[in-house]
Amino acid sequence: MRVYGQAADACNSLPFAGTPRLVDLDEYATDEAAGLFNVLAQEEQKIRQDPAARTTDLLKRVFGS
Repeated sequence: MRVYGQAADACNSLPFAGTPRLVDLDEYATDEAAGLFNVLAQEEQKIRQDPAARTTDLLKRVFGS
């Protein structure tokens, strides 16, 4: 991660116009995690509202049958 950060900083500091920016891995991981939590929230809402979505014994036990 440290080496990637150093390489990204070096590439991003080049003065060429139109040079693609390298991905900030910390920002990318944070953004992707936020998306994952949104998907989990949608699934939880579906499980709470629709008893048919409680497909495993554990879900039935946690959310009621």
